[in-house]
Amino acid sequence: MTYISSRSNDNIKLFRKLSEQRKERTEKKLFTLEGVRLVADAAAENAEFHSIFATEGCLEKYSGALSPVLDNFGGRLFVITEEIADYIAETRDSQGIFAICKIPDEKPLSDIISRGGKYIMLSDVRDPGNMGTIIRTADAVGTDAVICCGCCDIYNPKVTRSAMGSLMRMTIAVTDEDSAFSAFKAADITTFAAVVDSSAEKLTECDFTQGAAVLIGNEGNGLSAETADKCDVKMTIPMKGRANSLNAAMAAGIILWELSK
Repeated sequence: MTYISSRSNDNIKLFRKLSEQRKERTEKKLFTLEGVRLVADAAAENAEFHSIFATEGCLEKYSGALSPVLDNFGGRLFVITEEIADYIAETRDSQGIFAICKIPDEKPLSDIISRGGKYIMLSDVRDPGNMGTIIRTADAVGTDAVICCGCCDIYNPKVTRSAMGSLMRMTIAVTDEDSAFSAFKAADITTFAAVVDSSAEKLTECDFTQGAAVLIGNEGNGLSAETADKCDVKMTIPMKGRANSLNAAMAAGIILWELSK
């Protein structure tokens, strides 16, 4: 173990840069985690750790939860002061444990998308909270993969927190729309555009039994007309109330539930 009490320590500087900058995460192929549950979930999913930072108080208080993590930990363990924990924390009430993990190598779409599978494709989803919630919901209902096109960084700390461990469990592909549509076509997957349009096919009447990919668009503008027109079917969530649209994560949750049935 190495003790760190200075903000100018190179490892602390690295953690801050990875937390704050997408470019740094992309170049270093590393991302950050904060909190006992996220670190434990990452270990349970065999994530490759670069380093772990923890206060003495955290190591004592959560020794039971953290022992499976640290017993098999092959990276560097840094014991940090409470002040340093507060300095690098993204949350208000930090538990005092943080980790840097290696971003896993991406699989080719041909290994992810296959005949009969069920997928959700996100186009230009920008809010990290929405992204994390959708990933978590997809994990919960058993979706085969989440395909991200032009979205926020899936390794943004706000995404990792709202996904609550599902980021390590779900198959996620980051690609461009043309590649995604080509892969769906090759696997004979029907694509459904989620739109706000009373003339579109109702969600509850769509047939997902042979596999499907449902597309969700940007929080403010939905799917672009160009993207929606590429899809095989335009689909809408029938609403009986007076609201005329739904939050992207809420809409995705409803659709994913129907997709899983």
